[in-house]
Amino acid sequence: MTFCRLPRWPLRSLLLASLITVSTSSQASELTLLVGDNPPFNSFVHGKPEGMAVDVVGEMLKRSAISAKQYNYPWARALQTAATTPNHCVYTLGRIAEREKRYVWIGPIARIQGVFFGLRERQLQLKSLDDARKLRIGDLRQGANAVWLEQLGFKIDYANTEEQNIKKLLAGHIDLYPASLHAGPEIARRMKIPPQRITPLLAFNQVDLYLGCSPNTPSPLIKRLTQALAQMRADQSLKQIEARYSPQLQIAH
Repeated sequence: MTFCRLPRWPLRSLLLASLITVSTSSQASELTLLVGDNPPFNSFVHGKPEGMAVDVVGEMLKRSAISAKQYNYPWARALQTAATTPNHCVYTLGRIAEREKRYVWIGPIARIQGVFFGLRERQLQLKSLDDARKLRIGDLRQGANAVWLEQLGFKIDYANTEEQNIKKLLAGHIDLYPASLHAGPEIARRMKIPPQRITPLLAFNQVDLYLGCSPNTPSPLIKRLTQALAQMRADQSLKQIEARYSPQLQIAH
């Protein structure tokens, strides 16, 4: 029996072609996006990101032809990862002085009003920040409201998630829960808690929300995203996305 030996070059070519195919199919996304919990702007619900800012960022990615994967991280970890890891971004991120140099800022995407919430049945009265200073306050570690309040000398009982804050409020472990005007009632509703139990007591801070990216992210990606957002403002598509969420944005007024 005679065995015919196939030429080596075609085999090598086939092997090389298969490697190229595998490499192309498994190519990583250009950006990794870490999504905070700030309804109705951005949240992970049933394993998927949703909200007004999610729609805005999705349209930015589409227009700039940038691929991205999105993940739900604990907030403090998300902030640290996005600040130090190339091609990582976090949103929605309140732009405050303490964070300015840690990120490249793309936005603003939205603006939030910080509010102290309390349990309606306790009938707490707040006329000023000094009234709040006398009470126990819970917030997310490294949250924009927490950082702002700490600068004023407030002591914060930290939590890793918004749900933990509301559970502490319901259990009487904290007296006040600072959140955006829209997020408090929405998170309570998500937890199957009547949102009217969580009542706004005092507005204290406004913060613009951004997509914050690592300074080590390639500048062409940042430029394409920035240009995409500018286009969305120019052609009114940003306002159209906002309009879709206007009923939710009025939830706590």
